[in-house]
Parts: sequence; structure tokens; C-alpha cells
Amino acid sequence: MPIDVRTLSTLREVMRQGSFAAAARELGYTASALSQQISGLERALGVQLFEREAKRIVPTEAAEYLVQRSTELFALLRQIDLDVGRLGAGQAGRLRIGSFHSAGGKLLGKAIAQFLVRRRDTEITLDEGEPHELFPRVADGSIDIALGFEYELVPASFPPGLRLETVATEDLLVVAPAKHRLSAKSSVRLDELREETWAAHLPDTPANRCLHTYTAAAGFTPAVAFHSNNPGTILGLVDSGLAIALMPRISLQGRSEAVSVLQLADPPPSRYIIAALRETDTSPLSEAFLHALRTSAQLVTG
Repeated sequence: MPIDVRTLSTLREVMRQGSFAAAARELGYTASALSQQISGLERALGVQLFEREAKRIVPTEAAEYLVQRSTELFALLRQIDLDVGRLGAGQAGRLRIGSFHSAGGKLLGKAIAQFLVRRRDTEITLDEGEPHELFPRVADGSIDIALGFEYELVPASFPPGLRLETVATEDLLVVAPAKHRLSAKSSVRLDELREETWAAHLPDTPANRCLHTYTAAAGFTPAVAFHSNNPGTILGLVDSGLAIALMPRISLQGRSEAVSVLQLADPPPSRYIIAALRETDTSPLSEAFLHALRTSAQLVTG
């Protein structure tokens, strides 16, 4: 007879009651059946668990040891039951996140803080990169959820096997030095910026292609003198009066007073902030974090 939870429970009850008969009544067995169960356990273990006297039983050291260790076992089983319940409810576990750089300290920080309010035992890891780097990692299972983007004027192609959820839609805005010649105008036509010096993302990035597509519709090619994929660098160039730029609203959080937004006559294009999950992912943690992302995005881009 192998040691199992039921047998250990029986042994614990015998020890608690001090007799086979009392334990049998408590467990709903006959005294004979319970005595046979304990005898079978003794034969299987090759040790005596009780010294049987005329009017009482005396537990041996082996019985005391088994009950002591079973107490630890039952505590562990209760904890496992609690942990599995929390995992199933999305309150614990591990979540691997990916995000593009400019979302990190704004959108993502607020989302993680909200997510952890009821999930303090969740282990979170974060990798940064561009959507073309992170989304394939979601598809192959090395990341659970990744935050990326797509520009309205530059349709993207993403790997198969992904479930794509729009977290927010934000305007792209033209920013200029606060003392720019057009900063005080209530309405600026895009073609009025044809002679300006621009700062933009690196060539062949979606942001750079979006700028060129946008200005092409106004009949000119922007004179880009500065290239950087760091939004802080681009804002610094604008702040210093060296260039103007087309930037998403989320990147303008906390900008200095030396940077102003030009009021364009035509509606600017948009950028979509997208969360990528595996189509087969049913984890409640991923769903809970997606909800936190949407809530955070409303605060940051609204």
C-alpha cells in the first residue's frame, strides 16, 4: 500500500482521537476497516505504527514522524491549491512584456503599476525594441505581450499567428521652437513648412516614411538634417531652435516650454498603438495587462 493523502489523513485522525474506534466513527468507517487500513500501511512500510494494548493504542516514533511530516505536506497542498487558484484567476505567475522605447516611462509605467495593484506576486520582465523585433518574439512564444505601433500613412505587415489589439490612437503633431515664426498663428498650412529644417527618425523607419508621405501630399520633400530614433534627442533639437519635427503625442509628455505645437490647418495623420498577443494565448495575466494598457493609454494620449 503506497502512502497517499487519504491514508495519511486516516493516520492523523487516529493520532488525534487516540483510538481506532473513535477515529472510525469520525471518518465514517467501521473500526475493523480502519484497523485493517493501518495494518496494511504498517506492512507496506515495514514498521510498526502503534503498540496495541488491551484498552488503548500507543503511537510509535514512526507514527509521530509520519504525522509531523504529513502536517508539512498538507500545508504545502493547501498552498498549492491557493496558488493554482490565483494563477487561474490571473493574480500570480509570470508575464514577459515587450515595448517600444518611447512608451516605456509614460504609458507602460502606469500600466504596470495598475496591473500590480492586485498581482504583487506576478513576476514581470521587460524587453525594449521596435515592433519588427518584438512581434516575432510574441509569435514564437518568447514574449507574452508586446506594445508596438503602426502609422496611418504607412501600413505595416506583422507576423502571422498574432492577435492585434489597438490600445490607443494618437495624433502626430508638428512641433517647433516656441519662438518659431509660425508658432503664434492660429492655423498653419503644411506647405508653409517647405523651407524648414527637420529632425526625424532614421531613414527606412515607419516614422521617417510617414513624414515623407505626409509632406509629399503638400508638394514638398522635407529637408531632414538630423536623424535619431530617440524622441528625447529630437525634442532637444527642437528645444534648441535647430529644427522642427513630426512627433506622436505620447512623445511630447513633459516637453519644455521652449517647444510649441503648430496648429495645422489640415488634420494630422494618426499613429495606432498596438498590443500583440499570440492568437492561442488564453492567459488571464495577458488579458489583465491588456486592460491596464488601455486604461493607461487613455490617461497618456487623451
